[in-house]
Amino acid sequence: MTSTLNLHRLKNTTLYNNIFGFEKNVDVTNDTAVLCRKNIVIKNIIFISNLVYTFIFTIVSIGQPSNWFLTILFIPVTLLVNHTLKKMIYKDKDNLLKQQIAMYMCCFYMFLTAILIYTRLKTGPTKDTFGEVGYMLLYYSLVICSFYQDKKMLKTVYLWAFLIITIIHFSLTYNILFGEASIEGEKYFLTFVKSDAFKDILLRTFILLAFMLVLYVSASMSKYMQDERKKELIKRKAIEAEYKDVVTKIFKVTLTPKVRTNEELRELGLVKDIAKKLASLLAKDNNFINDLVSFSDIHINSNFDFNESVKDISLLSKETKMASLVLERIELERKTEEIIRAHLEGSNDKSFTENMKLSITDDKSQILMLADMYVSLRSIRSYKRAYNHKVTMEYLSNVYKEYFNNNIIERFIEFNEDFKNMYDNFMEEEDCES
Repeated sequence: MTSTLNLHRLKNTTLYNNIFGFEKNVDVTNDTAVLCRKNIVIKNIIFISNLVYTFIFTIVSIGQPSNWFLTILFIPVTLLVNHTLKKMIYKDKDNLLKQQIAMYMCCFYMFLTAILIYTRLKTGPTKDTFGEVGYMLLYYSLVICSFYQDKKMLKTVYLWAFLIITIIHFSLTYNILFGEASIEGEKYFLTFVKSDAFKDILLRTFILLAFMLVLYVSASMSKYMQDERKKELIKRKAIEAEYKDVVTKIFKVTLTPKVRTNEELRELGLVKDIAKKLASLLAKDNNFINDLVSFSDIHINSNFDFNESVKDISLLSKETKMASLVLERIELERKTEEIIRAHLEGSNDKSFTENMKLSITDDKSQILMLADMYVSLRSIRSYKRAYNHKVTMEYLSNVYKEYFNNNIIERFIEFNEDFKNMYDNFMEEEDCES
């Protein structure tokens, strides 16, 4: 039940981000891409707003047959406006000038539509009931314009909005300029200045200016934070590019396949076979064994192309994880040699032993190290001669036992004859090839 609810919430969140997410798949350091995404979101808001306006006209038209014409007309207008804006926004998504034009058109349309609806509601037969509903839409349109967080555009829109709404106050909200009062001259004007209507206009104007100021400050703060974030992202991208370049060079140097002789490659194959055998004796499942087999020679078979991965972040992530495993395998091989040499040369102090034991704790690493140690002890190395099976087992039982979990080393000792036979067969095959 919980997982179903979480899935439902995820779908709802994804749907919301697709329609109203300002940063949906957008590089915020690209001004044109950001503006294009804002235009898309505002276009979606305009479409929904048009549906709301149609609903308002529908409510107002109940019992008023003369209003149904506008209600029906608004439906194709809604579709036409949405189609036009969509075509303008998507046609040149990388053209900053055209996206700016689309921005101004969206704002102009929102404000003009609010004015027309207010005019219709204020002059219609239901003006006393629904007039102020239309007036609220003027504020609604200003809020939508503020979503762009463009101070220059807001200054322009708010200046025109202030002038137009002031005219509306005197000509529509209170019919002073074109009503009967306009012919009575100065006497009526002085009377009007002392009236409640004039006080109401002053209050409306004051609230409008305060509202615009709040929206402008809010948009300015958001724009500032967005600009600072963009600067930070640009710096981070530069650092990431430099980091990727350095890491790429390190990986190339570190993970360049070491040139190995055929004998060394065959020994690595034997280490893999012994490790696989020991894992089976330890009753490990198939997944563990498959991972162990893959890990045993991953530093031999893996190839990397970090130049390509730098261009594709998903490929970089995949190859970085692979490189991490390769480095882990190379480190395990190195530690095996260090442990053997330290004991043979007498440099295995307590600190060395504890550090090695702490760094090799998982079964996969221990099984592979034990197999590698057995093959190394029985083979010739630059720092030692080859030991026979008996001497090798004495070393493993008495000297190197402390590096392994008891169940692993004891199972190896219990079935040591099987591993002896595997090594002897390996040497016979090598003699035959020689």
